[in-house]
Amino acid sequence: MTEITEGVWFAYQLTVSCGGRNHKDPSIEKYTIVKIDGDDVTVQREVDGAGAETFETKTTFGSCIFDMSDLEKKGSENMTTPFGHIYVNIFESSRDGGSERVFLGKDNIVFRDVRTQLQSGGALYTETRELCWTSMKL
Repeated sequence: MTEITEGVWFAYQLTVSCGGRNHKDPSIEKYTIVKIDGDDVTVQREVDGAGAETFETKTTFGSCIFDMSDLEKKGSENMTTPFGHIYVNIFESSRDGGSERVFLGKDNIVFRDVRTQLQSGGALYTETRELCWTSMKL
């Protein structure tokens, strides 16, 4: 079992669509685990190599980034990733006109996070984050 430690980073490609069409060009969100103090984690987020911001999470979060406390396990599947075929558990939630689906692999690593929100006028806004690089050995 591999453990998430200080200095580990995860890069997710973010794709945003609205009404089924790409809303903007894909971007790369890089999350670096800056500090782990008990269950508390300090994470630094950069978008396309700029604009670093820091926020607090917990070690129980997926990849120490994604809060999964409101999600329920709905199934599992083998998923094709840049790291090969990965067995993942699928967690989902629905809330106030939106939903979230997380594909969680071993060692608490999130390989995909999909969030949808129904906007006024009936358009469906979707953010999809796909793990594309990491400093961890998977």
